[in-house]
Amino acid sequence: MLIVYHAAHSADAQLVRGLLGQEGIQSFVFGGALEGGAGLLPVGGSVRVEVADQDAARAREIIEEWQASAVPLSDDEDEPADQDFGDDDTPEHVEDGNAYRPLNQRKLRHTGTGMGGIVFALLIGALLGAAATGIAMQPGAREESADYNGDGVADERLFFEGERLVRVQSDRNTDGDADLVTQYDARGLATGAEQDQDFNGSYETVETYRDGVWTGQSADYDGDGAPERQQIALRGVLTSEEWLDAQGRVIKRNLYTGGRLTGGEIDSDGDGALDTSRLYDSRGEIQSSRPLQAQ
Repeated sequence: MLIVYHAAHSADAQLVRGLLGQEGIQSFVFGGALEGGAGLLPVGGSVRVEVADQDAARAREIIEEWQASAVPLSDDEDEPADQDFGDDDTPEHVEDGNAYRPLNQRKLRHTGTGMGGIVFALLIGALLGAAATGIAMQPGAREESADYNGDGVADERLFFEGERLVRVQSDRNTDGDADLVTQYDARGLATGAEQDQDFNGSYETVETYRDGVWTGQSADYDGDGAPERQQIALRGVLTSEEWLDAQGRVIKRNLYTGGRLTGGEIDSDGDGALDTSRLYDSRGEIQSSRPLQAQ
């Protein structure tokens, strides 16, 4: 999202939002709620209009054209052209006896309403602005893509609900199909992922996370719905790995220390029961093995 307009107040921002909407550009107003707590303090610049990155250039063009358009400073046709607008209020030009200035430079005329009426108007404007901003910030699904290698194929597709990232689809082998899908929670932390590690179009590997930290992985290589391999991690570091047969029995177990393979057990005769213990050296080679005592 990019900022395309800094508004004087919420009403100003909503006017721009409506203008962009007429041109088919979705926009969002942020900062309007600040008016409610600002009292009579100026909040100019705090209220802003943002659009998606790809719409920013066109949105700015539309806003610039709107700002360049001239309208009378007053609806009173009898207002003299030489009206005093203050030291910094010189009108843009005079035409047919009327003073003109771009829309976003217009100021309130003195009407004799009094301070009470002004305060009341400001409060009403703040409430309306906050309500309009709340409506504008309601979640809306959108998608962005990134082509990191410039080959014309999206390497990642990012999916948002409002301003929240909910999912990222990655194409690691650049064949046009996603092979890694990662889900995110409201905090922006990963909650889970699916991987197609052999790039055959099927997600055989599922990863789990807690508070954004990897906790484990399971893999179903034959697609029967039952995993053949399971990994468990502590604080993001692999601690154990189990291989299972078609009946769900553990036929191999590896144990890790500091992410390094140090020991394990295996079903050496294929009867579905672990019968041999192994120790591994620093390179992961079998250092020694011995039969397990019968249970």
